[in-house]
Amino acid sequence: MTTILLAYVPSATSEAAFDFAVEEARLREAGLLVLASERAPDPRKAHGVTDQRPLSKRLAETGLEHELRTVPRRDDPADDILDAVEHGAVDLVVLGIRRRTPIGKILLGSTSQRVAIESPVPVVLVKPESFVAPTRF
Repeated sequence: MTTILLAYVPSATSEAAFDFAVEEARLREAGLLVLASERAPDPRKAHGVTDQRPLSKRLAETGLEHELRTVPRRDDPADDILDAVEHGAVDLVVLGIRRRTPIGKILLGSTSQRVAIESPVPVVLVKPESFVAPTRF
C-alpha cells in the first residue's frame, strides 16, 4: 500500500497540508502516516486552525487507514520527517509552508526546504489559502 507522510503542527499551513494529504490519499487509495509535534501550539500560528477537535478523531473520520505518531520536540523537525522516510515505506511527503523573509530563512533555516532537498521520495509543499507571496523587485 502507498503511504503518504503528513507533518502536522497546529497551524494554518498544516491545516492546508492536512486537507491536501487526505484528498491525495483518497485519490491514490493510500494510507496516511501523520507525524504530530508534541509541543504546545504556537498561538501566533494556531489561529488558522478552525477545527479544534483532536487530530486522532479527525483522522478517524476520514475513513483512511492511518497511523498517528506524536514526536518529541527537536531543534530541527526535519530530522523526524527524514527518519520516518528512511525507516518506513513512505511514498510521498506533504508539508505546509508559510511565507518567510529572506533574513528569516538565513537565520532559522527551513524545515520544508531541508526535507525537499534531502528526501529520497517526492515532497509536496502546500500553501494555505491565506498565503501572500513576498513582493518581488
